Amino acid sequence: MQARDYAVLAQEAYSAAPDIGVADSASRAIVRHTAAGLCIAFRGTDDVASFAADFDIAPLDVPGVGTVYTGFWRAWEAMELGVLAAAAGQPVTLCGHSLGAALALCAAAAMVVGGNAPAAVYGFEPPRVGVDLGIRAALANVPVHLFKNGNDIVCDVPPGGHHAALLIPIGKATLPWGNLIDHEIARVIAAFPTP
Repeated sequence: MQARDYAVLAQEAYSAAPDIGVADSASRAIVRHTAAGLCIAFRGTDDVASFAADFDIAPLDVPGVGTVYTGFWRAWEAMELGVLAAAAGQPVTLCGHSLGAALALCAAAAMVVGGNAPAAVYGFEPPRVGVDLGIRAALANVPVHLFKNGNDIVCDVPPGGHHAALLIPIGKATLPWGNLIDHEIARVIAAFPTP
Protein backbone atom coordinates (compact mmCIF):
# COMPACT_ATOMS: atom_id res chain seq x y z
CA MET A 1 0.00 0.00 0.00
CA GLN A 2 1.09 3.54 -0.73
CA ALA A 3 0.43 6.80 1.13
CA ARG A 4 -2.57 7.53 -1.12
CA ASP A 5 -4.17 4.22 -0.10
CA TYR A 6 -3.88 5.16 3.57
CA ALA A 7 -5.38 8.58 2.79
CA VAL A 8 -8.36 6.80 1.22
CA LEU A 9 -8.76 4.75 4.43
CA ALA A 10 -8.56 7.96 6.46
CA GLN A 11 -11.36 9.34 4.28
CA GLU A 12 -13.44 6.19 4.82
CA ALA A 13 -13.13 6.70 8.57
CA TYR A 14 -15.33 9.80 8.21
CA SER A 15 -18.26 7.94 6.64
CA ALA A 16 -18.05 4.40 8.00
CA ALA A 17 -19.56 3.44 11.33
CA PRO A 18 -16.75 3.23 13.89
CA ASP A 19 -15.43 -0.21 14.79
CA ILE A 20 -13.80 1.34 17.86
CA GLY A 21 -15.13 4.19 19.98
CA VAL A 22 -18.42 6.06 20.03
CA ALA A 23 -19.92 7.63 16.90
CA ASP A 24 -20.65 11.06 18.44
CA SER A 25 -17.28 11.54 20.11
CA ALA A 26 -13.73 12.58 19.30
CA SER A 27 -12.61 8.97 19.77
CA ARG A 28 -13.51 6.89 16.72
CA ALA A 29 -11.67 4.53 14.38
CA ILE A 30 -12.24 1.86 11.77
CA VAL A 31 -10.32 -1.41 11.48
CA ARG A 32 -9.47 -2.75 8.03
CA HIS A 33 -7.51 -5.76 6.84
CA THR A 34 -5.53 -4.67 3.78
CA ALA A 35 -3.08 -6.33 1.41
CA ALA A 36 -0.34 -4.79 3.57
CA GLY A 37 -1.86 -6.09 6.82
CA LEU A 38 -3.98 -4.67 9.61
CA CYS A 39 -4.77 -0.93 9.51
CA ILE A 40 -6.57 1.24 12.03
CA ALA A 41 -7.81 4.55 10.60
CA PHE A 42 -8.83 7.29 13.03
CA ARG A 43 -11.60 9.73 12.13
CA GLY A 44 -10.80 13.42 12.03
CA THR A 45 -12.70 16.45 13.22
CA ASP A 46 -16.34 16.50 12.16
CA ASP A 47 -18.42 17.14 15.27
CA VAL A 48 -18.57 19.25 18.42
CA ALA A 49 -16.73 16.70 20.57
CA SER A 50 -13.88 16.63 18.06
CA PHE A 51 -13.60 20.42 18.03
CA ALA A 52 -13.50 20.36 21.83
CA ALA A 53 -10.56 17.93 21.71
CA ASP A 54 -8.81 20.08 19.08
CA PHE A 55 -9.05 23.21 21.21
CA ASP A 56 -8.04 21.63 24.54
CA ILE A 57 -4.40 22.64 24.28
CA ALA A 58 -3.44 22.49 27.94
CA PRO A 59 -0.08 20.73 28.27
CA LEU A 60 -0.17 17.19 29.66
CA ASP A 61 2.91 15.25 30.77
CA VAL A 62 2.75 11.62 29.63
CA PRO A 63 5.46 9.25 30.95
CA GLY A 64 7.64 7.97 28.12
CA VAL A 65 5.98 10.27 25.58
CA GLY A 66 6.71 13.79 26.79
CA THR A 67 4.36 16.74 26.99
CA VAL A 68 1.40 16.62 24.60
CA TYR A 69 -1.84 18.51 24.19
CA THR A 70 -4.52 17.30 26.59
CA GLY A 71 -7.41 17.12 24.10
CA PHE A 72 -5.58 14.79 21.73
CA TRP A 73 -4.30 12.52 24.50
CA ARG A 74 -7.64 12.30 26.34
CA ALA A 75 -9.42 11.45 23.06
CA TRP A 76 -6.83 8.70 22.52
CA GLU A 77 -7.21 7.38 26.07
CA ALA A 78 -10.98 7.06 25.60
CA MET A 79 -10.41 4.45 22.87
CA GLU A 80 -7.08 2.98 23.92
CA LEU A 81 -8.39 -0.38 25.11
CA GLY A 82 -10.41 -0.89 21.91
CA VAL A 83 -7.44 -0.06 19.69
CA LEU A 84 -5.06 -2.32 21.60
CA ALA A 85 -7.61 -5.15 21.54
CA ALA A 86 -8.04 -4.74 17.76
CA ALA A 87 -4.28 -4.77 17.23
CA ALA A 88 -3.93 -7.78 19.55
CA GLY A 89 -0.14 -7.56 19.44
CA GLN A 90 0.04 -8.01 15.66
CA PRO A 91 1.73 -5.58 13.26
CA VAL A 92 -0.57 -2.65 12.57
CA THR A 93 -0.36 0.52 10.51
CA LEU A 94 -2.11 3.56 11.97
CA CYS A 95 -3.47 6.41 9.86
CA GLY A 96 -5.75 9.40 10.06
CA HIS A 97 -6.58 12.87 8.80
CA SER A 98 -6.57 16.02 10.96
CA LEU A 99 -7.59 15.03 14.49
CA GLY A 100 -7.38 11.44 13.22
CA ALA A 101 -3.69 11.96 12.46
CA ALA A 102 -3.15 13.31 15.98
CA LEU A 103 -4.90 10.26 17.42
CA ALA A 104 -2.80 7.91 15.26
CA LEU A 105 0.35 9.58 16.62
CA CYS A 106 -0.85 9.36 20.23
CA ALA A 107 -1.74 5.70 19.69
CA ALA A 108 1.66 4.99 18.16
CA ALA A 109 3.48 6.64 21.07
CA ALA A 110 1.41 4.70 23.61
CA MET A 111 2.07 1.46 21.74
CA VAL A 112 5.82 2.16 21.72
CA VAL A 113 5.78 2.80 25.48
CA GLY A 114 3.77 -0.42 25.91
CA GLY A 115 6.38 -2.43 24.00
CA ASN A 116 4.37 -3.11 20.83
CA ALA A 117 5.31 -0.43 18.31
CA PRO A 118 3.13 -0.06 15.20
CA ALA A 119 4.52 -0.97 11.78
CA ALA A 120 4.06 2.62 10.55
CA VAL A 121 2.01 5.80 10.92
CA TYR A 122 0.50 7.81 8.05
CA GLY A 123 -0.83 11.20 9.10
CA PHE A 124 -2.56 13.57 6.69
CA GLU A 125 -2.83 17.26 7.64
CA PRO A 126 -1.83 16.64 11.28
CA PRO A 127 -1.99 19.34 13.90
CA ARG A 128 1.03 19.64 16.17
CA VAL A 129 0.68 17.01 18.92
CA GLY A 130 3.71 17.70 21.09
CA VAL A 131 4.31 20.63 23.37
CA ASP A 132 7.92 19.43 23.46
CA LEU A 133 9.87 16.99 21.26
CA GLY A 134 9.13 13.98 23.48
CA ILE A 135 6.66 12.38 21.07
CA ARG A 136 9.19 12.69 18.25
CA ALA A 137 11.77 10.93 20.41
CA ALA A 138 9.26 8.25 21.42
CA LEU A 139 8.51 7.53 17.75
CA ALA A 140 12.13 7.72 16.56
CA ASN A 141 12.18 4.04 15.55
CA VAL A 142 8.73 3.99 13.92
CA PRO A 143 8.29 4.96 10.26
CA VAL A 144 6.17 8.12 10.57
CA HIS A 145 4.91 9.77 7.38
CA LEU A 146 3.19 13.13 7.90
CA PHE A 147 1.80 15.00 4.90
CA LYS A 148 0.87 18.67 4.46
CA ASN A 149 -1.18 19.61 1.41
CA GLY A 150 -0.54 23.08 -0.01
CA ASN A 151 -0.92 25.80 2.61
CA ASP A 152 -3.12 23.87 5.04
CA ILE A 153 -3.26 25.93 8.23
CA VAL A 154 -4.15 23.00 10.51
CA CYS A 155 -0.56 21.73 10.28
CA ASP A 156 0.57 25.03 11.83
CA VAL A 157 -1.44 24.76 15.05
CA PRO A 158 -1.31 24.85 18.00
CA PRO A 159 1.25 27.67 17.85
CA GLY A 160 4.56 26.72 19.41
CA GLY A 161 3.84 22.98 19.25
CA HIS A 162 5.90 20.29 17.56
CA HIS A 163 5.19 17.59 15.02
CA ALA A 164 6.16 13.98 15.69
CA ALA A 165 8.14 13.95 12.42
CA LEU A 166 8.98 16.28 9.58
CA LEU A 167 6.10 17.20 7.29
CA ILE A 168 6.18 15.99 3.68
CA PRO A 169 4.76 18.68 1.36
CA ILE A 170 2.27 17.52 -1.28
CA GLY A 171 -0.13 19.22 -3.68
CA LYS A 172 -0.39 22.79 -4.84
CA ALA A 173 -1.63 25.56 -2.59
CA THR A 174 -5.11 26.82 -3.35
CA LEU A 175 -4.33 30.19 -1.79
CA PRO A 176 -0.98 31.90 -1.13
CA TRP A 177 -1.65 31.92 2.65
CA GLY A 178 -2.71 29.40 5.26
CA ASN A 179 -6.20 28.09 4.58
CA LEU A 180 -8.66 25.28 5.27
CA ILE A 181 -9.43 24.51 1.62
CA ASP A 182 -6.12 22.65 1.33
CA HIS A 183 -7.11 20.70 4.47
CA GLU A 184 -9.96 18.78 2.82
CA ILE A 185 -9.24 15.05 2.66
CA ALA A 186 -10.46 14.81 -0.95
CA ARG A 187 -7.84 17.42 -1.94
CA VAL A 188 -5.18 15.46 -0.05
CA ILE A 189 -6.05 12.27 -1.95
CA ALA A 190 -6.04 14.17 -5.25
CA ALA A 191 -2.52 15.46 -4.48
CA PHE A 192 -1.10 11.93 -4.69
CA PRO A 193 -0.50 10.31 -8.06
CA THR A 194 -3.13 7.72 -8.97
CA PRO A 195 -1.92 4.18 -9.55
